[in-house]
Amino acid sequence: MANQGEIEVREKEAVKQEGTRAGLSFRPDVDIVESAEEYLVCADLPGVDEGGVSVELHEDELSIDARLSVEPESAWRPLHREYRLGGYQRRFRLSDRIDAERISAEMRDGVLTLHLPKAARHRPRQIEVRSGGG
Repeated sequence: MANQGEIEVREKEAVKQEGTRAGLSFRPDVDIVESAEEYLVCADLPGVDEGGVSVELHEDELSIDARLSVEPESAWRPLHREYRLGGYQRRFRLSDRIDAERISAEMRDGVLTLHLPKAARHRPRQIEVRSGGG
């Protein structure tokens, strides 16, 4: 816990893998929630609009690559900085529990939401109970 007067600074973790783009890349923070029908992945991508996001599925790997929609002013000289600019990269391995053909994505207010529908055999279903008398 920080002492009074101290400020805890938490920087985004830079991706520690080789990339083909110049500049910094960060792992965006994500929330993953589950419902009976699907998994939702919500990724925080501040400064990115829908034109700056690429979501791809290759075999069982889902990848998110994003670039900021605005570049910083080159005339500005930061005096204090707690937020570094850069792109975003995140990778996920998907299991056979996901219906890959029905994956969809939407971007709103700097948050990318991925809808990962569960495969039919992994969704709960109601079993009809019939009368056994006859």
